[in-house]
Amino acid sequence: MRIKKAEIDDLATVVKLKIDMFTEVGSIVLLQENAEKLIYEKYRELYLEEKACHFLLYEDDTVVACGGAVIKEDVPFCFFKTPIYGYIIDVYTIPEKRRNGYSSKIMEELLKSLKGKGVQNIKLKPSSTGKQLYEKLGFYDSGEMEIWI
Repeated sequence: MRIKKAEIDDLATVVKLKIDMFTEVGSIVLLQENAEKLIYEKYRELYLEEKACHFLLYEDDTVVACGGAVIKEDVPFCFFKTPIYGYIIDVYTIPEKRRNGYSSKIMEELLKSLKGKGVQNIKLKPSSTGKQLYEKLGFYDSGEMEIWI
């Protein structure tokens, strides 16, 4: 097992895993028709601005897990003394490789990377299966609410 920080050349793999994740959880229907292209282009832009990163976990030469982080500066946080925050995205392990601690290892790398960029607050939207992992890492329910209309 080895972990590598993804580069722009790895974005096709990152996007494929993201699409696999959306398909598995049944959210693929929420994506635009050309979502793969849009995701690739947005991630490429964010990588070039150094506002996003992903880590890939390999078994031999095969990527079996990934996870990413984005640095955000939106309202109202842009008015805070620390105007940025991190947002965890795309934490995914292929089904047959789960329960090996791979997501924990990727999360450690993501947290280190965000801290190194000066991020003090990190958010994420957990799946029901991932919630326990994030709580173990110190994440808590912030009380944020949402509605789809």
